[in-house]
Amino acid sequence: MPIMIKHIKKYILVVGILLGSMGNLQAMTFIGYPIQPENTQISLLTCSPGELIYELFGHTAIRIEDPTSGIDFVANYGLFDFNQDNFVYRFVRGKTDYQVGVQYTTSFLEGYKERGSSVRQTTLNLTTEQKTYLLTRLDENLRPENREYRYNFIYDNCATRVRDLIEMSVSQQVSYPTHVENYTFREAIMLYTANAPWSQLGFDLCLGEGTDRTASQRELFFLPEMLGNAYHSARIITSNQSIPLNLHSSVLVPKTRENTSSWFTPTLCAYLLLLAAIFTSFFLRKKRKWLEISDVVLNTINGLGGCVILFLILFSQHPFTFENYNIMWMNPLTLFPLLAAIFPFLKKLNGLYYAGSSIMWLAFIILMPILPQNFNAAVLPWVLTLLLRSYLRFSEIRKRHQSRNLKI
Repeated sequence: MPIMIKHIKKYILVVGILLGSMGNLQAMTFIGYPIQPENTQISLLTCSPGELIYELFGHTAIRIEDPTSGIDFVANYGLFDFNQDNFVYRFVRGKTDYQVGVQYTTSFLEGYKERGSSVRQTTLNLTTEQKTYLLTRLDENLRPENREYRYNFIYDNCATRVRDLIEMSVSQQVSYPTHVENYTFREAIMLYTANAPWSQLGFDLCLGEGTDRTASQRELFFLPEMLGNAYHSARIITSNQSIPLNLHSSVLVPKTRENTSSWFTPTLCAYLLLLAAIFTSFFLRKKRKWLEISDVVLNTINGLGGCVILFLILFSQHPFTFENYNIMWMNPLTLFPLLAAIFPFLKKLNGLYYAGSSIMWLAFIILMPILPQNFNAAVLPWVLTLLLRSYLRFSEIRKRHQSRNLKI
């Protein structure tokens, strides 16, 4: 959906040319000279997904074209800059600011051609009055004081901004096709991360129960392709007629590259880890020091993941991160073995920790089928690995204590 600002100066330059030709910022109006609404063609551009994490869901933009004056550029609500101060921290908090900008259409299309992604154009069947409204609102958005907006992955992104702009231009009188499949938010996200299993795992860990709610048709339009598909057969409803919103469609850039999926998936890794834990636990029991180190590593990885989940629950403004049942098995408490390794006086509590963590992971596995949240396929073998090692470690510590008491 979003596009990284690799050449943000280029966007600023294009905006400056289009605005500056009229003498001031106010003059960069799409309804002013040289653009005339009656001659202007406004189209929805739908770009297919790429392979990078910010390309997985595709992209939506608006094309503004006036053949009589030679004006042809794209308005794009998906601009962001990795070089912003504290970008990663702000993104995790859900406080990332995105921008709208304009770019020459040839340059926009060239970027997707190089990536191998398709660009489909849906020319909108708008009246001159509706075009005037849309261009005026778009012009207001492009002013420096309005250009930035607070990005929200589900409710306010490049696709929803375009959807809202088009709906407002036709006075909310858009009727979308009803023959669509029902998806939860998670199912819809999984459709576009199927070839990126590690990214899919990240989404599944960070997004909680709310993601498993069935999304309305309009809510699914946060996904560019679903928005584009709906607009292909959407209609404008007036008091006395129903007319197609899609004047005509065409493919501007054909797809030349298919996204490939790696065989090295989190689920495969988790099951291999479970098999390794079974083998080492029962056939390499004498390697106690090595097993203790591996237990610290496993619990530390789990605990660090739990810190991220807890942070998202408590502090993030991203939708659906609050009620996250992953915290039941992946939480900061599992950092205890690391703390015990650093601070030896805590080792006397190892038995208590491994007994408690065994109960915690066993309870999660039992409750897993009835919890109101779907979990990634890699979760079960990972938790089984932790449960196995935790229970065996507790048994070992208990036997050691019993042997010591007998000697006394």
